[in-house]
Amino acid sequence: MTLCLTRLGYSQSGISLYHLKNTTFQGNNMNPAFIPEGKVFFGLPVLSGIAIDINSPYSYNDAIKKEEGIDSLDIDKLVQLSNDKNSVLTEAEISTFYLGFRTSANTAISLFVRERIAARSFYSDDLVDFAWNGNKNYAGQTLDLSTTMTDVRYYREYGIGLWKRLPKQKIDIGIRAKLINGMVSVITDRDFSGSISIDDDYNHHIQLSDARVNTSGINMFENGSDDEIQSYATFNNNLGFGMDLGFNWQINKQFSASLAVNDLGFINWKADPKNYWVADTSFVFGGLELRDVDNIADAFEDSLINKLDDSTTYQSYRSGLNTSIYASGSYNLTTKDMFTATIATHVVQDRTQFYYALGYTRKFGQILALSANVIRKPQQGIDMGLGAAVTLGAVQLYLASDQIIRSFDVPNTSSFDLRFGINFIFGRKKVVEDRRNDLDHPSPYGKKEKVEKSDGIYWIVPVKKPRPIYNEKPGFTEK
Repeated sequence: MTLCLTRLGYSQSGISLYHLKNTTFQGNNMNPAFIPEGKVFFGLPVLSGIAIDINSPYSYNDAIKKEEGIDSLDIDKLVQLSNDKNSVLTEAEISTFYLGFRTSANTAISLFVRERIAARSFYSDDLVDFAWNGNKNYAGQTLDLSTTMTDVRYYREYGIGLWKRLPKQKIDIGIRAKLINGMVSVITDRDFSGSISIDDDYNHHIQLSDARVNTSGINMFENGSDDEIQSYATFNNNLGFGMDLGFNWQINKQFSASLAVNDLGFINWKADPKNYWVADTSFVFGGLELRDVDNIADAFEDSLINKLDDSTTYQSYRSGLNTSIYASGSYNLTTKDMFTATIATHVVQDRTQFYYALGYTRKFGQILALSANVIRKPQQGIDMGLGAAVTLGAVQLYLASDQIIRSFDVPNTSSFDLRFGINFIFGRKKVVEDRRNDLDHPSPYGKKEKVEKSDGIYWIVPVKKPRPIYNEKPGFTEK
């Protein structure tokens, strides 16, 4: 039984799967100190793991309206439904390959390859309202553009992991080193800042700094030949390094604590780079009430665009990985039941947001593990998540989703989360529960007490205090 309070970041939600911990190898992706109970475990390409996570402020019914039986985009409604801070997220992960094996009872090694895709955008409601409805309502106000950001990237991980158990300290530690090969990126400069101040006469005071968008791989996939694209997608010069760190401490029989820091590292984008940027500037253009202009595009071109010193370059650049952190403490009620409190965060270019969840997980022997969770996601409110792993022999099937209730109302849902796959685990130890009556027997202290374990010959009992010494002065001494 697991009861979890969780906070997660913009992505990598997966709370329902994370609550299954080391039941699946996928738990190792979130905390390298989680490793399945088995001697050998591996996954087949694609089948071993697919994850999809979508989070948007809008549903299909929010975005689409019917006019004379024809669907059209309802921008007025989208602007009206915007929050103070908005984010649009799409993420996907595909496990291409993994293989793990224990070299001893306390050591394990893993090899893995993963495809990771993410597209994230952040913006304010004032920006979309200004862009769509014009500046009439913003006289005497300042629009902050610094909250606007885009981060799109697709890269491949080649990794090796080491898991180690320290029996005396009751600590499991894990580390994963990853060679990263970037395929595509579209990333705004993390230091970008900007503002538009509008006075009562509709003069616009514009300030821009580090207004730059870096891209890589776009031209290759748009204009490259089939052979060039195949060669580029197999391996290219966009190289980087990443690291995942994790530990789990079994403090005593009841309490444990774990911590994981994932995706520490960077990518150097050297293959097919292209940069779009505007020189740092501050200027005024004015006298325009945009709603009163018939052709807003011409007005901007005449008054604004021509004032910007924009350039295109082909310089390589570096981007940091978007780091996630998981911290949790657990109370083990029984060997099958535990309560857990978890805090996790995912940072995207210095922007952080959290999820909240309350979960319940139950293990039924070695065959079935279930988790049920109440989850509050950014922009989504509260929903229910479910996770399950069924292990039959060496074959394990898992399925998890952090959004169940709204999934039944597809036109009105603005978020989606699903993770599933097949694992193969060999060499798991069979746990046999001993229910024989001979576990109850008179203890050396003359009381009946249930022992912890027995094989019918030996009995393991809790540690006792030393018996009192009645003869403190024996008649002999040792030399």
